[in-house]
Amino acid sequence: EPQKIHTVVISTQHAEPLKAKRTKECAGYTGPEATAPSMADMNTAIVEEVVKKTLSEITLKNGKPALTLFGDHTHLHINPSGKFIIGGPQGDAGLTGRKIIIDT
Repeated sequence: EPQKIHTVVISTQHAEPLKAKRTKECAGYTGPEATAPSMADMNTAIVEEVVKKTLSEITLKNGKPALTLFGDHTHLHINPSGKFIIGGPQGDAGLTGRKIIIDT
């Protein structure tokens, strides 16, 4: 039975913080204009809306949610390499066409 969650690492592609506009990023979008959040706001949203919600839906053998293993002792690495704006083949392939090691 796990005692605690030591580290959480999440890298996710995102729009240019504080610059990208929803109407330009999402083809066909006709709703209200919105600007991409700051990296700090985005990281907070990822922890609250992804990490904590996911852990709350996992039930441990003792019947408690996995969220009980998450806390101040948990090391968080959210987009640890910084901005991740260009993704897919454009971001992964360099001059040699090799994929970056993190994808392998």
